[in-house]
Amino acid sequence: MQRTVDRAFEEVESILFVLSARERIGAGDRFIAERVFSLGAPVVIALNKVDRLKPGHIAGQMQTAAQLGDFTALHPVSAKTGDGIDELREELVGLLPEGPQYYPDEQRTDLPLELRLGELIREKALQLTRDEVPHAISVEIDELGDRVVRATLFVETESQKQILVGRGGSMVKEIGTRARPELELILGHQVFLELQVKTRPKWRRDETMLERLGI
Repeated sequence: MQRTVDRAFEEVESILFVLSARERIGAGDRFIAERVFSLGAPVVIALNKVDRLKPGHIAGQMQTAAQLGDFTALHPVSAKTGDGIDELREELVGLLPEGPQYYPDEQRTDLPLELRLGELIREKALQLTRDEVPHAISVEIDELGDRVVRATLFVETESQKQILVGRGGSMVKEIGTRARPELELILGHQVFLELQVKTRPKWRRDETMLERLGI
């Protein structure tokens, strides 16, 4: 996965560096900062999760973030409430050069349909499990029919699988319950969503699987 990130860095026009205002900016953030600031592309820092924080705390975090490197702009934002997001978007768009139109105006994304559906399912799984299964979930669409969608959620350990399945299958059922309406919105009709959970140790180091998942 890191090699995929490295290859992506080769073609960037600008970089959005996201930090949490609620967490101490420490060694890990400085490690990433050293990498992104060395690329030569403009870096925009977004200090996220500023909602419900005192102005003094936000100011202190902004000061610490400003010391990470020669940034182009620093925006305090809240993805939850939307505060500061419009200004951040305008900043990023302004850094991008004009290019060819790769797909029609009415098309919202160039991502394959299966990948979009898989990411929706993964989103619901992460929302429900939060820090218990950090970044170890991937989703592959096994079947995309007229009325049926079947997908597999992959994790790296048996303990993660037990969390994702839940007692009596309650967790994976809830993931499906939350994901199905959004899948139907994209597909334009009702579907039966069937999910299964499998363990695949160290899948994040398997280049073949990462390529199949579009990562």
